Amino acid sequence: MLSFDKYRIVDLSPRMVARIKRLNGDIEEGNKDVTGLPWVLEEGVAGYDNTLYSWVGGWQNDEVWPYRISGHFGSHTEGGKGHIDHWEGIPDNMIGLWEYPIETFMGPAAVCNFEALKPVETKGEKGETVLRGQAITPTHLSNVEKGDIVLMCSPYRDNEQPYLPAETTEWLAKKEIKMLAVEMPGVKWETNGAAPQPNNSPTHRNMLTNNIPITYPLVNIHTLKKDRVFYIGLPLNVERMDATWIRAIAL
Repeated sequence: MLSFDKYRIVDLSPRMVARIKRLNGDIEEGNKDVTGLPWVLEEGVAGYDNTLYSWVGGWQNDEVWPYRISGHFGSHTEGGKGHIDHWEGIPDNMIGLWEYPIETFMGPAAVCNFEALKPVETKGEKGETVLRGQAITPTHLSNVEKGDIVLMCSPYRDNEQPYLPAETTEWLAKKEIKMLAVEMPGVKWETNGAAPQPNNSPTHRNMLTNNIPITYPLVNIHTLKKDRVFYIGLPLNVERMDATWIRAIAL
């Protein structure tokens, strides 16, 4: 029988605390993920057996988050179909998250900790000396093999974070990695999100158009003690959902 006794299980999903509106109208505050998105619930009751449940999403006229919630809140995995297939230059063979083999979301993973990729001094907008993160290049990814899930992290924050340029994500796609998964903060994994199409969001384009899903924001990758681990992070099996929440672990 399979046993995990000899493994150290590392939780890679950040803990979300929901902001919830109780039946009596009381509101208990929660937290937000690293991208600033909250998890919002509203308490309900089932009339047939008097059990409680939670509606997912905000409620009308709430001053904090009066909106519904997508699969992109908290740690999640996203595919291409239903997410970027309306962009220019997207191929017809891009699949949805629900169409991937389940083996896509588990397997050997290369741990890429960019602690040694220190920010460098450069000049800011006013001529002042500032620190900026460096580009991640294939030379920094020497432990990545074909078919790997690639886990990325660094100890740097804000503008000092290393970033993924288009050339490197193209290299990862040609390497035929299985998935890209990123600890945040730590790595700026996307660039040029507001650029005119088809030059926008090269990481999305190079990964998702090659049917390589993206997972973020993760935590605790920096605590992994080996440069190769086994990753598990299963999305929900919901057709037409472009991204779903996950609970990710590394062994």
